[in-house]
Amino acid sequence: MPVTDINLLKFNLQEKQFPYFDDDELDLLLEIANGNVSLASYKGCLLKAQNDAISLGPIDIVSNEKYWLRRAREFTPNNTGSIGRGDE
Repeated sequence: MPVTDINLLKFNLQEKQFPYFDDDELDLLLEIANGNVSLASYKGCLLKAQNDAISLGPIDIVSNEKYWLRRAREFTPNNTGSIGRGDE
């Protein structure tokens, strides 16, 4: 499989193991991120980080929200712009 932006995004979001987005949605994530795969991965992880815990009597299914928030940190955009002093 060639390494394309969409394939790298699928890999970063673990779409094979945890399918969530269709190809159109992945394309949209890339478009919103101006083609930046890391930023699209960050946004995709945040979208996957929903609290989906379920409790039915004695059965509890734990949310994977914290997992996706940890994954999002791997792709957190760097803010490299300079910040001016408040007294300037």
